[in-house]
Amino acid sequence: MKTHAWFVALLSGALMLLAGCVDFDAGEKTWCQRHPEVCTPSFEQVPPSVLYVEKKGVLRLQAGAKDPAGEPLRFTWSSNVGSLGQARDTATTTEVEWTAPECIPPPAATFTLTASSKLGASTQVTFSAIGIPECPTMSGTGRLTVARSGHTATLLYTGVVLVTGGESSGGPLDVAEGYSARAQTWAAAGRMSTPRVDHVAVRLVTGTVLVTGGRNASGVLKSAELVSEDFSWTAAASPSTARHGHAAALLESGKVLVTGGFDGNSVVTTSELYFPGHEGDPVPKWSTTASAPVARNHPVATVVDAGKKVLVTGGTTEGGGYPTSADVYDSATETWTQVDAVGEGRIDHTATSLSPGRVLVTGGRHAGGALGSTVLVDVAQRAATPGPALSTPRYGHTATLLRSGQVLVAGGLGARGEALASTELFDPETGTWTQTVPLAAARHGHEAILLDAGKVLLVGGQGAGGELASAEVYDPGTKTWTNADRLLVQRGNHTATLLPSGQVLVVGGSNRLVSSGAYLSAVERYDSVAGTWRALAPLRVARDGHTATLLASGGVLVVGGYNGGEHVAEVERFDPVREEWLTGGRLEKGRDLHSATRLASGKVLVAGGHDDHGTLATAELYDPVLGTWSRTGPMATARAAHTATLLPSGKVLVAGGFAHASGISAPLQSAELYDPATEQWSSAGALVSGRGAHTATLLQNGDVLVAGGYAEQMGKGSLATAERYDPAKGTWTQTPPFVEKRGAHTATLLPSGKVLIAGGYGGYQDLYFLSPCELYDPATGQWSSTSGVLTPRSNATATLLPLGKVLVVGGYGYNDEVHGEAELFMP
Repeated sequence: MKTHAWFVALLSGALMLLAGCVDFDAGEKTWCQRHPEVCTPSFEQVPPSVLYVEKKGVLRLQAGAKDPAGEPLRFTWSSNVGSLGQARDTATTTEVEWTAPECIPPPAATFTLTASSKLGASTQVTFSAIGIPECPTMSGTGRLTVARSGHTATLLYTGVVLVTGGESSGGPLDVAEGYSARAQTWAAAGRMSTPRVDHVAVRLVTGTVLVTGGRNASGVLKSAELVSEDFSWTAAASPSTARHGHAAALLESGKVLVTGGFDGNSVVTTSELYFPGHEGDPVPKWSTTASAPVARNHPVATVVDAGKKVLVTGGTTEGGGYPTSADVYDSATETWTQVDAVGEGRIDHTATSLSPGRVLVTGGRHAGGALGSTVLVDVAQRAATPGPALSTPRYGHTATLLRSGQVLVAGGLGARGEALASTELFDPETGTWTQTVPLAAARHGHEAILLDAGKVLLVGGQGAGGELASAEVYDPGTKTWTNADRLLVQRGNHTATLLPSGQVLVVGGSNRLVSSGAYLSAVERYDSVAGTWRALAPLRVARDGHTATLLASGGVLVVGGYNGGEHVAEVERFDPVREEWLTGGRLEKGRDLHSATRLASGKVLVAGGHDDHGTLATAELYDPVLGTWSRTGPMATARAAHTATLLPSGKVLVAGGFAHASGISAPLQSAELYDPATEQWSSAGALVSGRGAHTATLLQNGDVLVAGGYAEQMGKGSLATAERYDPAKGTWTQTPPFVEKRGAHTATLLPSGKVLIAGGYGGYQDLYFLSPCELYDPATGQWSSTSGVLTPRSNATATLLPLGKVLVVGGYGYNDEVHGEAELFMP
C-alpha cells in the first residue's frame, strides 16, 4: 500500500509539472518516452458533441490538440457512414470535410478523431451527426385471419386500420379485421351484414366508416352500412343505384361523393352524395348530384384542394374504351369540368395528390398491356404533362404519399402478367424515380394505407398462389414513429426532464382517469442509449399537474401539483448523482397548473396556477444556492394552464391560460413580461385569440410560437390557430392555422428549427384524442402534416433526445385509458 501511494504521488506530481509546460528539455522528453501512458495528447478544440446536417449535406470538422512533449501530432479521422475528404493537418490542428449519405443505419452517424504522438500515446474524441434519415426497411406483420383481395383498408381515428370484405378462393367475404400499429397485431372487427367485394369504404368526419356497394354471389349491391370505431356494424341508408368498381371521395363539406362503377348491365352514368347528418339535420341521406362528363367503370377518385375538388381518372367506358380525359368535380357548385388530355387511357392505375391541385397518375394498363408512363395533372389549370416513366411498367399496384412528400409505388403486375415485389419512390422535387427495398411477397390487387406513424401498411392481395394473408410494413426511415419500451408505471399529467447525462427523468402524474385512479409518486429514468426504463426512489409526496425544472447543477426541482387531497406546497429536489430526493423547501401557496422557469441567474420563477380557491396571480422565486423561497412581484392577472417562456433578453413571457372563479373558466387573451432585474411584471400585449392549455415554443430567431389550446374551458373549444410573439417589437401576429384543432398537446423545437406539434385532444366537435402531428416551419411561416403518434393521446410529454429523436411518453386516451406506451419520432 505504501509503495502504491508513493507511486501515485510521484505520478500526480509529474502530471502537474507537464500540464504547466509548453516546451520541454531533453530530460523531460526522456521522462515522457519512458512513461508514454502519462504523456497523452490533449484536445483543446473539438466539434460539438452533436451536429445537425441533412442528407447529402457537408460538415466541415475542425479540431486542435497539443502534445505534452511538444512534438507534432498525427490526426486520424473515421466515420461509420458517409464520405470523409482529405484532411488538412498541422502539428496541432486538423480539418476535414464529411459528406452525409442519403440515409444511415440507426442510431446516428458517428465520428472518431484520434490524436497520436510520436511516442505512441493517443487520445480519442467521438461525436455524432443527426438530421439524416434512417434507411428504409420492409418488415412483416402478423398474418390476416383470412387471405383476401378486392378488400378495403381504412385508417380509423384510433390508429387502427380496418380491413373489410374482399374475396378468398372466389368467395366474397363478410369478415372484417383491424390492424393495431402499436401492437403490430390483427384482431377481429366484426362482420358486415352482407359479404361484398369491389366495394368502397370512406371514413366520415364523425369517425365512423361508410361501406357501400360492391358485389357478391347474389349480384351487384345497392346496400350500405356503417361501422364505428368499436367495430359495431349498423345498416345505413341505401343509395339510388347498385354499383361495384365505383370510386368514392370525402368532400370538405363532410359529404361523400360516389361516382362511376358497373351495375351488372352497364357502366353507371350517375353520381350520388351521401350526407351523414349533423346537429341541425341529423338524418343521413343520399341525393343525386350532377353526372360526370364520362361514365367510367373502375375509375380512381383523388381528393384535391382539401376536399373542395375531386379528380376522376381512368377506367373503362361502355364498350371497353379507355378514356384519355379526366373529370373534375367541384363540391361547392356540384358541377363537373374536364381535363381534355391526360395521356394514355388506362385502368388499374393509381392517382396520388402531391400538393394542392396537383396529382400524379402512374402505370395501369390498356389494350396494349402494362404501362410504365406517368402523368402530372394540374387540376387548377386543367392541364396535364407527361411525368418521368416508372422503372418497371405495372398495374394493380399501389401508390402512397409519404410524409416526406415522396410517393411509394409497390407491387402490381408486370408486362408479362407476373406479380411484382419491386417498389420505387418518386421524388417531386427532383422529378425522378429510385428503387427502394422490395416487398417480402410479390403481390397485386392489395391495399396500401399510410399509418399515423408515417409507415405504410401493405395488406393482402394476390400472389403467385392466389390470395394472400400476409401483410408488411414499409418504414421510410424519416418522419416516422416507432415503439419504445413501455413505462414501468402508466401515467398522464406527469413531467419529463432531459438530464445532462442524456437520460430522461419521468416524475409523478396520475392514473385518475381510471376507476382505480391514483396520484403517483413513482419515478423512472429512461436511458436513451439502451432504450430501457429503470425505477428510481419515489417522490415524498404524490402529485400531478406539477412542474419539473432542470437546475444549473444538473438537479431537478419538482414544484407544486395536486394529490387528490390538497394542492401541494412541499417542494422536492432530485440529486442525479445519488439518485435521491432532497427537500426543496415549501411554497407559500400550494398550486398546480402553474409555470416554472429557470432564469439566467439560475433562480426558478414559479408563477400563477390554481389552488382550492381559484387561480393565482402570485409568483415565487427559488434560489438553488441558498435553497430558499421568496415572494416576487405578482402578475396583473391570475391565471392557470398558461405558458411561460424565457426570452433571450432574460425576461419571461407568460401568455394566456384560464381564469377560474366560482367554478367558471374563462380563457385569457392577455400576456405579461417578468423582468428579473426589477422583479416586476408588465404588459406584453394581447394574444390574437384567448386560449389555455396551449403550448409556447422559443424559436431559433427569438420569436415565440403559441399554438392550439382551448377557447372555452379545459377540453372544450379546441383551437387550430397559432400566433407568434416578436419580443423586439412586442407584437403578436397570427400564423396560418394547422389542420387539427387541439389542446393539451406537446410542442418540441427540432434541431432543424421546425416545431413538432404532437397529440392532444380536440378534433371534430372536441371528440378525439389525436394521433396526427404537424410541423411548423418558421422560415416559411407554414404548417405541414407529418407522421402521427402510434397511440392517440393528450397530457403526454415530449422530450428531444441528444441524438435528435423525440421521446413521447404516457398521457390519456380513449376508453379512459392511461397510457404506459412510449414512442420515438425520427425527424
